[in-house]
Amino acid sequence: MKRDDLLVTAGETIAYAEDYIDTKLEIVKLTVAERGSKTAADLIAGAAVGLLALIALSMFTIALAIVIGNALGSAAWGFTIIGIVFVALAVIIFLLRKHLLINPLLKALLSSLFNPGPDGK
Repeated sequence: MKRDDLLVTAGETIAYAEDYIDTKLEIVKLTVAERGSKTAADLIAGAAVGLLALIALSMFTIALAIVIGNALGSAAWGFTIIGIVFVALAVIIFLLRKHLLINPLLKALLSSLFNPGPDGK
């Protein structure tokens, strides 16, 4: 093989390697973008459902406070009892926040970012 042929072949190999690396980088960028957008969509959908659940819980809580208030003869007592229940729940959730909230949320987030989906991507 002549020297010129060898240089041409080496130049083509380098060009193919550069194209391969560029293609791999594009695939990684697209994969990260896909997983990031899926995670963002899941978070937005979860937030919307959570907001609706929070509104429903608020309505039921107000209704329960009124029922308890009517049973006790004072609306203030009904709302006070419900308030005490919510403070107790807040303290319990605060004390168990790592076990109940932080670890499961981190696990779900990392799972959605790093585990392949059902199509293997």
